[in-house]
Amino acid sequence: MKTSAILMVAAFAAMLNAETINVSFARGAWDTNEWVGVKSPRWDYLHDFVQMDDHIINQTPDLPDDILFKEHERDVFSSILLKRTFTVGTEVSSTMSFDHRMAPLIVIAAPLGADARGRPEFREHFEVVLFDEGLNVWHHRHQDGNPSWHLAAFLRAPFKPKTKYDLKVSLQRRHGTKQLTVSCGGQVFGYEDDDLPETFQVGITGCEGRNRFYDFRVQTP
Repeated sequence: MKTSAILMVAAFAAMLNAETINVSFARGAWDTNEWVGVKSPRWDYLHDFVQMDDHIINQTPDLPDDILFKEHERDVFSSILLKRTFTVGTEVSSTMSFDHRMAPLIVIAAPLGADARGRPEFREHFEVVLFDEGLNVWHHRHQDGNPSWHLAAFLRAPFKPKTKYDLKVSLQRRHGTKQLTVSCGGQVFGYEDDDLPETFQVGITGCEGRNRFYDFRVQTP
């Protein structure tokens, strides 16, 4: 068989193995059993998302946006992950918005842990965050029962509240290392980090204000 034919067969086989997951968060359009709620080790609560007609929103008190942000930043965390494991080469995207300033995000999580009550809890994970002043990538660690985090990468650009944005995150292997590429609202940036996981779960988190999520999409290698 000629080399060109071999390459065509290999490419076709790869296409067959690739998978596209496309979830709408509209009412009645998605199966909550395919997702797991996860808590932060920083706070002792596990919040669900609230179902709206065409989206879901993290649990928040019924207060004005500025009061919510100033007084309840720490108690409005809601996060869910797909009950599946993915590998390097995966692209994740979600249509989202924030009502005031921040901070809807896509999360890439290494194996989960559990708290003292057996509730799923984040260990090492990466957050790709949209907010009014740009895009952040936070690397969270968990050692000896203590969480820590640092800003691994960022891009500064204005994003508007109450506006839908499509946030895309691609985790690839290039030139012998792992690269994370983030795009949103016409802005694109990336960085290399060998600490990015080989296998992981993916999902969404809403925190620090009212965050709305309309869909979630995954393209596997």
